Amino acid sequence: MRMTKETNAIPRQIKRQGSSGLLVTWADNSESQLSSETLRRQCPCAECREKRGDDSHAKPLTGKKRSLSIVQNTREEQLGLETIWGVGQYAIGIRWNDGHDSGIYTFELLAQLAGR
Repeated sequence: MRMTKETNAIPRQIKRQGSSGLLVTWADNSESQLSSETLRRQCPCAECREKRGDDSHAKPLTGKKRSLSIVQNTREEQLGLETIWGVGQYAIGIRWNDGHDSGIYTFELLAQLAGR
């Protein structure tokens, strides 16, 4: 089910639950808990999307694909939620313990991950 503003897909509050995830309170006062594992697995940045097989962002405008150096981190570092911040009036950003912070999680994506 796709949510719209009319169906309460706008969060009223987003709370970090330590490093293990987020608690989202929606406009209708219902709550959803999103684990850090779910959020990291569904990171919307181009790099993570490419790793999941989405190559729509793989080719830069020059037509040349640059070689990307991957630094290996522990699972705890990858899944540890370090901090969150607002991005405009439509999304949040998340910094993970391994330094990754380029994903912008729209409220629509959060609603989808929460099964709303």
